[in-house]
Amino acid sequence: MAQSTVHRLRAANQNRSLASCLAGSFVLRCAAAAMGVMIQFYFEYIDRNIYPISNTEGGLIIATFFAAELLGAPVFGAWSDRYGRKLFIILGPLFGVVAVQMTAMTTVVWILILTRLLEGLSTASNAPATLGYISEATSGSPSLRGRVVGFFEIATVGGMATGLWLGGRLWDAWGRPATLAFLHVTSPAFALDGLVYLISVVIFAWGLAETRMTVHAPSSSVSGAAAVRVTWQRYWKLITSGRVWRFVPAWLAINAVLGVWLNHVARQLTRAPIFPNQLLTGGLTPGSAGTLFAVFAILFAVGILCWGLVLGRMQKTLVMLIGTGGLLAACAALVAINHASSLSSPVVLPLGLLFAAALLVMSGFTPAALAYLADITEDYATDRGAIMGLYSVFLAIGQFLGSSLGGPFADWQGIDGIAVLSVLLGLFAACTVLLLRRNEAHIIH
Repeated sequence: MAQSTVHRLRAANQNRSLASCLAGSFVLRCAAAAMGVMIQFYFEYIDRNIYPISNTEGGLIIATFFAAELLGAPVFGAWSDRYGRKLFIILGPLFGVVAVQMTAMTTVVWILILTRLLEGLSTASNAPATLGYISEATSGSPSLRGRVVGFFEIATVGGMATGLWLGGRLWDAWGRPATLAFLHVTSPAFALDGLVYLISVVIFAWGLAETRMTVHAPSSSVSGAAAVRVTWQRYWKLITSGRVWRFVPAWLAINAVLGVWLNHVARQLTRAPIFPNQLLTGGLTPGSAGTLFAVFAILFAVGILCWGLVLGRMQKTLVMLIGTGGLLAACAALVAINHASSLSSPVVLPLGLLFAAALLVMSGFTPAALAYLADITEDYATDRGAIMGLYSVFLAIGQFLGSSLGGPFADWQGIDGIAVLSVLLGLFAACTVLLLRRNEAHIIH
């Protein structure tokens, strides 16, 4: 009887901790998404009022975020295995607070680059530690892992949707220079976003419980530099292992698509309309663009929820392949809408419904890929944080590529250019997933 009570208490504490982990992640993604969309509006404001800044230049500045995430995630992920997850989960939003306050007070390029680096370290610290925590807390229970991974993706996308909406509203109301408490602020919207980051700090600090399994005592004989070197050697070994290496190309390609859409489309929707034959290039206010993005993100979250109900009964590579098909259909619908005569044209509504349906299909790729990566951690039980840090590594490389490549394509042909690049990346992802499926079938037989 006593053992049963202890078991229930442990389960209740675990559920509370996992709930806090998901809630804090939701708020953190909200803050990060608001920052991500507002920086695009900021570049457009700078381009119109202070000095020229093209999509290519803006994309490269944004890409520094992903460079910092790429370099930081392996180290922070491995350190979370050694020193505990909670410290690094909380450190993430603290980096974000500093970054948004700096952005609010300057238009100087090198400082904006520094703030993007800090934002990258925010994700690098939080994401692998959070995913390692989830992987460890759900070890031995595939059904619980499936549910929690699905909820994590919903929290991530839902937080992004809320943040995209919030970013548009903050920019409409507080995007212009103002004086607050005798302090001149170039863009108060960023400073207000810092309050959202602080809320996530409170949730993580109050509700997240460190697990007994997590902390590994560090060896006093190993220096910090040597530990970093060992970490990178371990990562190289993990990345070049068979299952991970075959998984990399498709994950990179899809993350590159996300990098293109998240880091370039908002500016295209709100910029001066320089492509008169494209309906979607220019003309929207930041608030309207943020709301539109939020609606799409909500659809994506609904799709993830639906896929989560069937993910455990389907091959993850099959779900990823279906998701790439949804991407190609979404790009086709986007281009068709972009060349409609007007938003009141009778073809826009059915094309919009097709785009929405394609997003629902496309949404299956990310939870399937994350669950696939979590399955790989079962072969590396002592390196869960390092393995799940690969999630951030691939996310960073993919979005770095997408943000960097998306700028020239956007300068070339606006929304059409973004769609062309997305199709090329989607075709590459489909081909690599087919190769992955063929290899899995060969292993089974």
